[in-house]
Amino acid sequence: MISVSEWVPSYGDPHQLEDEQEYARVWEHAELQAVDTPLTPRPRVAFVDGVRRAEALLYLDEITAVAGVLAAGAAVPGGGYAGVRVERVFLRAAEVRLPPQAGGWSWRSLLIPADLNAELALQRAMRELEAEIGLALAREGYALVLDGPMATALPRAVGYVKTQQRSLLPPEQNEALGKLRAGQRSSMFAWGSKHGCYMRLSHDREHQHPYHGLVRLECMGEAESCRAWLHEVAGWLPAFAGVAHLDPRAPQNLQPIAGLEKELRRRCGDPGLALRAVRQAVAQLQKGLS
Repeated sequence: MISVSEWVPSYGDPHQLEDEQEYARVWEHAELQAVDTPLTPRPRVAFVDGVRRAEALLYLDEITAVAGVLAAGAAVPGGGYAGVRVERVFLRAAEVRLPPQAGGWSWRSLLIPADLNAELALQRAMRELEAEIGLALAREGYALVLDGPMATALPRAVGYVKTQQRSLLPPEQNEALGKLRAGQRSSMFAWGSKHGCYMRLSHDREHQHPYHGLVRLECMGEAESCRAWLHEVAGWLPAFAGVAHLDPRAPQNLQPIAGLEKELRRRCGDPGLALRAVRQAVAQLQKGLS
């Protein structure tokens, strides 16, 4: 069989599965099966995501540091954007701080954990910012769709994973996922502290991969509560599926998330100006040390 990925190659392979040491446990049914989902009214929902950009690499003796920008927030259907925060950070392994520069340029200094490189530390800082924003919106009564895996338990929140790079289910059950129809979800399964299911957002065509439009939904909490919540989410989420002629990661990249990412990148500002500000800060540091 031959098929074509729905994503353009520059965004990678959304279906590059790697086998797990231990598989998730299917608990809703004896065997994995397809479950029809209802067309339910959606709640007051916020789609939460973040972006990051490394803007300058710095060298402290033999150690690489990075100056970058983080931005996170939420898209609220019919309500624009909420909770947007933009923050410049300087990730380093030594006690060095970049002095603020004219024009409003300043960096929060963060220590790089010993087990991470600068790029991964930048990603972790972005995820932490997303979590802070998600928690604030949950307190305001929003249901949340978090772009990416769930990291902490939040009320009425779902982690939305659009690339299938972890094989949570054994091969025979993974093959069954290819038979899901648009709007259907799989049986619920559990791994670690999470419960989840797969669902198909949109119809596939003969030339497309069997997992076209397949995403994973996950949440934390009591099993039956998670089942009821994810079943509800699977009913209204396909209405937000990405559109192929507008988004090279459609249908998995949801329309509110795509718009939010574009807005966050705009608010991150010009990378050339950011690099110039870092150079000015470093020059000021060097002058003070000489």
